[in-house]
Amino acid sequence: MRGLNSIFPIPIFIDQAEGSEYTAIQEELTIARNKIKFNDTGSNMVLNDNPFENNILNDYQCNHTLNFINKNIKSYIDSLYSKSSVKWEVINAWMTKTLNGRSSREHHHGHTNISGVYYLDTNGNDGTLVFPNIHSHLAANILLEGIVEKDVTMPLGNGIIILWPGQLRHRTQVNETDHERVSISFNISVRSSDIV
Repeated sequence: MRGLNSIFPIPIFIDQAEGSEYTAIQEELTIARNKIKFNDTGSNMVLNDNPFENNILNDYQCNHTLNFINKNIKSYIDSLYSKSSVKWEVINAWMTKTLNGRSSREHHHGHTNISGVYYLDTNGNDGTLVFPNIHSHLAANILLEGIVEKDVTMPLGNGIIILWPGQLRHRTQVNETDHERVSISFNISVRSSDIV
């Protein structure tokens, strides 16, 4: 314990689909994208119908995507608890289009255990995911201000999946390009009694 110790880490998990797995996911999500009815309410996000009440991955039989999500959830949980037999469920999933000049305002996903995003269609410059520093209240300390004032931006690319605790506040940067970013967001419920 001597020397510098960083405490209170927040576990964020990142992976990227590749090869035939990536191709299969992209194909099935593109088919779903072409079938989904989107609603532009004039707010920042353009979402599918009843986004938080449905699971588009089940509705459109996106089994390759669900398998990829479940594989990454297992890796995420196994990284935290090496001896666990945790069970979980993807409780909802929705598709978002982020147009030029749009972004997602800062928010969190309530009591959800794990939240996540998968990028279907991005040019890499159309507004990345940002986590505000949870220790920003320490910015008044001159020793810490240069560290805790910095928000953390996540990587942005087709096939990238990011998982995080659902209570963690997050937002996206404004899409300043003419490209329409398309992502799939989802929430996971975990049975805490299965964590050893």
